[in-house]
Amino acid sequence: MTPRDRAAADRLQRVLDTHYDSAAGRRFEVSRIIGRGGMSTVWLAYDTVGEQDVAVKVLKPELTDDAEFRDRFRQEAESARTIQSENVVRTFDYGEQDDVDGSGIAYCFIVMEYVQGESLADILGRQRTLPEVMVLDLVAQAAVGLQAIHERQLIHRDIKPGNLMVTADGVVKITDFGIAKAASAVPLTRTGMVVGTAQYVSPEQAQGLSIEPSSDVYSLGVVGYEVLAGQRPFSGDSTVSVALKHINEPAPELPATVSAPMRRLIAICLRKDPATRYQDGAALAAATVPVRDGEMPPDPATGVVPAPVAQAPTGQSRLSEVTDEANMGPAPRTRSGRGWIWALGVGLVALLGVLVWFLTQQDGDPTVPPAETTTVTSEVTEEQTVVPEPVETGGPVEPSTPDPTPTGTVPTEGPTDGPTDTTVPDQPTQPTVPGPDVPTEEPTVPDTSDQASQEQTDPGGNAGTTGDGDSGDEEAGQTVMGPL
Repeated sequence: MTPRDRAAADRLQRVLDTHYDSAAGRRFEVSRIIGRGGMSTVWLAYDTVGEQDVAVKVLKPELTDDAEFRDRFRQEAESARTIQSENVVRTFDYGEQDDVDGSGIAYCFIVMEYVQGESLADILGRQRTLPEVMVLDLVAQAAVGLQAIHERQLIHRDIKPGNLMVTADGVVKITDFGIAKAASAVPLTRTGMVVGTAQYVSPEQAQGLSIEPSSDVYSLGVVGYEVLAGQRPFSGDSTVSVALKHINEPAPELPATVSAPMRRLIAICLRKDPATRYQDGAALAAATVPVRDGEMPPDPATGVVPAPVAQAPTGQSRLSEVTDEANMGPAPRTRSGRGWIWALGVGLVALLGVLVWFLTQQDGDPTVPPAETTTVTSEVTEEQTVVPEPVETGGPVEPSTPDPTPTGTVPTEGPTDGPTDTTVPDQPTQPTVPGPDVPTEEPTVPDTSDQASQEQTDPGGNAGTTGDGDSGDEEAGQTVMGPL
């Protein structure tokens, strides 16, 4: 860590200690930077109450005086913390803390789930396409995440490879609610302005029109097209020219090597008229089920759309085959991990005690020959001494005195304008992920044009957690332009 980053870490530690009242015990232990973006910096920290690693996303100090940036940052936390899905990065808490070091700078931060994974943009940086079975897996999982978002009457508005994380287990998680909006809310930007990433923006979003959840479906369709074809459906010399193509030009046909059901699924997502697309994440998730079985997906234009699915099929995701753990951050520390270490220590101490006891039994009368030993495989006689096997334990025995701060909550004892007392999972659970099975798998040649500066990725090449949309030169982060 550079001296500058160390100073920033110490400053953030003071911010968190002040906000969470360190007199009652330090709540978060700041570790290191795991991501940088145009709006924020993401730090790895350890939650001493929840006993797990978390990510702390801090709005850049130079932006805290900007009311619009501050409102967007607060809205991100308020939007994301209401969503409970295995396929969406969880948000635990939001805080604002006034000057702690005499600089006159206020700090805004979000405490969120730490994800050991890498962005889809990083994966595409190594290989231009993915096999169709993996693409369907990706789309199905992301659609389930969108389902949870849309059920909360929210629209993400910036679905793209840089905002889709893939864990080592192949679980897809949607990140970055920096420009998400409630379906009924007034946008933070001026009327007619466009917020999004031009390469993935829907036609109605590019025109600054009112958008519905089907806009996110279009953006996910662009991602699916890119991963199947090795290139985006539209490109141009400027963000405006790309946005105009989204508005006016039909997407080119996918290669014939892609199965007909998959081609149709993506084509429906990319329809210009939002009324003829899948209307939300639930409808898209349901449409992936027949495609996995090699059947044509339903056409929403005819009104034949399957009932929404509550969850994608379970099973090990094949996306784990394309992740690179060397490009991920450290494995998250959890209560279960510490318990395993403690149990190992107890076992070693017990073994040492047995060894000492055995050696002391050999120090008797030297004229007495040692007793014969008998190996018994089926039964134990009364004369034989049985040493009990070490008992596995999950961790130290806790005192029965009730803890004033329940494990699994995030208290906000310091001054804050954001949500408080947000649930933190005690320990990770086995994720529920889709397991599609499509017959064709067609890798192609490597790509050289993907995102180079993911906020997901730290300077050492490790991916940690959510970003704020700055995912590469060609995307140029979140695009803000006038009406087209």
